[in-house]
Amino acid sequence: MKKSLLITGLIFTLFIGTFTQAQNEIPKDSISINARIADLIKDKDQNISDEKEALKYTVEAINKKLDEKEITLEKAAELKETAAVRTALNIKYYEQYAALEAEYIRKNGRYSHEGGAMLEIGTKQFIRYRNRNKDREYQEYQNTHSGLTIGFAYNFMNGNALDINDFSYPNNNYFSLGFQWKTRLDKHNLFRLTYGIEYQSHGTELNGNRFISQGDQAQITDIGFNVEKAKFRQDQLVFPLHIEIGGSKRKEYEDGRVRFQEYDQWKVGIGGFAGFNMSSRLKLKYEVDGREIKETRVNNFDNEVLVYGLDAYVGFDSWSLFGRMNLNTVFKSNSVDAQYVAFGIRFQ
Repeated sequence: MKKSLLITGLIFTLFIGTFTQAQNEIPKDSISINARIADLIKDKDQNISDEKEALKYTVEAINKKLDEKEITLEKAAELKETAAVRTALNIKYYEQYAALEAEYIRKNGRYSHEGGAMLEIGTKQFIRYRNRNKDREYQEYQNTHSGLTIGFAYNFMNGNALDINDFSYPNNNYFSLGFQWKTRLDKHNLFRLTYGIEYQSHGTELNGNRFISQGDQAQITDIGFNVEKAKFRQDQLVFPLHIEIGGSKRKEYEDGRVRFQEYDQWKVGIGGFAGFNMSSRLKLKYEVDGREIKETRVNNFDNEVLVYGLDAYVGFDSWSLFGRMNLNTVFKSNSVDAQYVAFGIRFQ
């Protein structure tokens, strides 16, 4: 099943790429060579502007460390020189690239990569997806941007007969890894909509040699012997959605671009998530006649497939403290009344 989905996805990606390529092929005479070169110069000027802006922030950060006596004057001078050299090299690269590309346009009437998507590797963004004809870097506004999210938290099950004290503090954990989009909702970038896709893993271990039994009626019961570890884990795929409120700094560039920078700004968000459970497993570790035994029991835990709940966070810059609570019960039979609760830190 997984293999067929992967093959289907690859075929679909290739089809879309080929279709885009065919749609974007432009005859040499349809758009003037001068217009293409003008676009190229704008692109170059914007990249150089970004490099200078990045150097400015770097120097400010170095000065701040110097003022707070975290570094010496000599070290500050060294760091500034390194940053300036790096910026100069990057600007030289953009200028050389623009000159070579302009020459190619004059000879061929088009960009060397015209009509399709491309991946760029740069200093500010490690990998960036671009479509030369549509997604211009120098658009006046960029309403949506995206990035990875990663979260770590303490996790436990809450219910009528369960609370946080029933679980092992060192061995209960939550982990998430996802991809998030953030869209500006107003002209001042005060309100934002965040949405994405996320893998999350809940790990729980009960105190007192207890565990969750398999079968149609899940039960919390004594395992009957001493165990070093009896940890229940569920892996889930969810789709979070939040309304975020936070500050930002409006930056207007000389070329007309407007950007909202959320660095060093507070934010708060509230929303929820929905998805499905992919797997459930119980890991046991114990000794029999002096031999260490490790055992894993997979699925058949009468668990709910659909998962959903609430999520809220407050943060600063790229990190936030969050709390997440499932509204669905973990098990179908309701013989164990349990909902996941997690609280921790998330980096965006």
